[in-house]
Amino acid sequence: MTHRLFASAVLASTLLAGAAGVAAAQPSTATPAPQTHDWNDVSHINGQLVPVGESNSYEKEFRKTNVSSNPIGWMVGFYGLSVSHAINDHIAIRGDANYYSPVDTDLTGTELGIGAPIYLRRTYQGAFLEPGAIIRHTKYEYSEDGGGATDESTTIGPQMLFGWHWTWDSGLNVAMAAGLGRDLEDDDDGEGDDEPVFFNGYFRVGYAF
Repeated sequence: MTHRLFASAVLASTLLAGAAGVAAAQPSTATPAPQTHDWNDVSHINGQLVPVGESNSYEKEFRKTNVSSNPIGWMVGFYGLSVSHAINDHIAIRGDANYYSPVDTDLTGTELGIGAPIYLRRTYQGAFLEPGAIIRHTKYEYSEDGGGATDESTTIGPQMLFGWHWTWDSGLNVAMAAGLGRDLEDDDDGEGDDEPVFFNGYFRVGYAF
């Protein structure tokens, strides 16, 4: 009888120890943080907080057409408008028209450009490489030997730009790019004085829809 009681005591102790171990292994339930703001008043995607106005950076869907211009240029006599349309998630087709008449100068000019910006991340978001081409004509009027004279120049050729594009949830966006172009057009007098390689770039503020 004594052996039976001893065996029962050992078995009971073993079962109690096992139950205690299982209870200790169970994760404790942490008290959730108090909700201080309604979810409708907080910027988030599926419950994951994101900075206000930047949920667009995490979404695959985006606005396809963008209209932009350089607001600073309008203040100094450079007037232009650019329109681009995305053909897929990484490439857009862009065209722009510009008119130059810098303040307090006798210089005027026009420029037409086309480009196909290739976005490494997503169209209208992040870094991009933009192959394209431009046609630019400038005219400078000045006095010479008591009379008026005009110096005209035409640039036609390809260009390659590298830039960065920022877009926010509102559709407002900013793009900057810079690079080099190659002038394939000889100057008007045929002497070949024009620089064959030229710098070009742009700064634009736009709205995508």
